[in-house]
Amino acid sequence: MSQAYDRDKLVELFGDDPHTLAEVEREFIDTARGAEREITGTDDLAAIARVAHRLKGASGMIGAVALRQIAEAVERAAKAEDLPSVRRLHGMFSQEVRRAAQQAGVTDD
Repeated sequence: MSQAYDRDKLVELFGDDPHTLAEVEREFIDTARGAEREITGTDDLAAIARVAHRLKGASGMIGAVALRQIAEAVERAAKAEDLPSVRRLHGMFSQEVRRAAQQAGVTDD
């Protein structure tokens, strides 16, 4: 199975210090989990679009390609006022957040 994000990209951006990398990974996972909670906790499509947009950018920065694509799809659906599609994407979204957390070794919620 492919990596959930590109750790080499993190090393390029932040250097090879294990403590720094672990902190960046934890912050990214916290951001992703927070986005997941916000998206599932509201029917406010404008708020969902904003959260998905932020996560799309963060995912792109660290090379989390699949999560970036799903966040982009959620953002598009929210902007199109298509809440059923947003909800259908939730399973894929959650799975990618879990994969990233597992890769980072961040298992607690």
